[in-house]
Amino acid sequence: MALFFSRISKLSACRNNARFFSSLPHSPCLVLTTKKLRESPEEGLIVHQKLFDPTTEKKVYSKEKKYPKELRGAPLLGASKGWVASYKEKDITVHLTDLYKPCVSSPRVISLPSLRSEYKPSSHATEVCLSSSDPVQDDYYVAAKFNDYHVSVCRPRQGSEWTHNRTGYTLLPASELMYSKRDKAFHFTSFKGLYMGSLYLSNNDEIKYKEIRLRNLPKIPEAGWEMLDKCSLTNHLVESPSGELFFIKWYTQCLHKEDEDGDLEFIHSSTKRFMVFRQDGMSKDFCYTEDIGDLCIFLSGSEAFCVTASLYPGLKPNSIYYLGPRLGSYDLASGTNSPFKFDRFGKPSLVVPFWIHSTSSLSSS
Repeated sequence: MALFFSRISKLSACRNNARFFSSLPHSPCLVLTTKKLRESPEEGLIVHQKLFDPTTEKKVYSKEKKYPKELRGAPLLGASKGWVASYKEKDITVHLTDLYKPCVSSPRVISLPSLRSEYKPSSHATEVCLSSSDPVQDDYYVAAKFNDYHVSVCRPRQGSEWTHNRTGYTLLPASELMYSKRDKAFHFTSFKGLYMGSLYLSNNDEIKYKEIRLRNLPKIPEAGWEMLDKCSLTNHLVESPSGELFFIKWYTQCLHKEDEDGDLEFIHSSTKRFMVFRQDGMSKDFCYTEDIGDLCIFLSGSEAFCVTASLYPGLKPNSIYYLGPRLGSYDLASGTNSPFKFDRFGKPSLVVPFWIHSTSSLSSS
């Protein structure tokens, strides 16, 4: 345990000149930019962050905070439960930090065990997932996908090194990871969404697979299915606060414009639709639904998560908030896709391309 706490850097608090309002919702948010405020040998680098608050669809500002030295220039790997993972290429060490939580003024950094060179993180494939939202206090596990064909796990509070588990279906690499509090397991789907892989905490050196069986598919005209077949598809798993498991299909469509000579002027992608399937408690099949009740699902390039909408006034229930080719919300009942318009507060430069699940208060903009 002493080894674990020696890996944690607690940085000094910074003075705060911004206005903060405890009445503002502690909603999930998106980090748009990090701005340098000042730097000195005494204080170090002091920054604050501009964030997007989906409850108001406006910009907000974080508290002033000291930027940890060990994170400078470190590529980001993913986010889980408000903690963001990065790594130092020099020693191939993964770090966890709560730097990007809006209310944090004294960020903490936790260093995980070093990786061997053959498991060096790949920027296109890396996912990181925690079993606890409080890795400082709790005994917890970290699961990570550093490449397409392995799921790695470690237990930092017990001083364990990384265990690398090869996925059983090399032609169907693991998708994004998620942690199920109900099952006490890390879950992922195969690339095609045909199987669900599970790594249970009680036996974390063996991946178990189950076929994903879908029931009650939506009634879509044949032309509609043909259109979806032309879309890109990603599959996601997420667990609700009450322990329900959902399987999500996210369809994105590639759009382009040609000039007079037939050359492409631009290409971009947009969300076409989502399909959500709820796992049946008895059969374990996944049944199509357009009603997830008072829930919101947040999807990005990291662990998906689900919150109770009524706890965050301004969030739209029965919706998916997504960050992918674009940023927006999708109403499951009506199928209405509502991209957010960033031109109201300037084009963002996404410092952290993940939704941050935080219980932080945000400052007024």
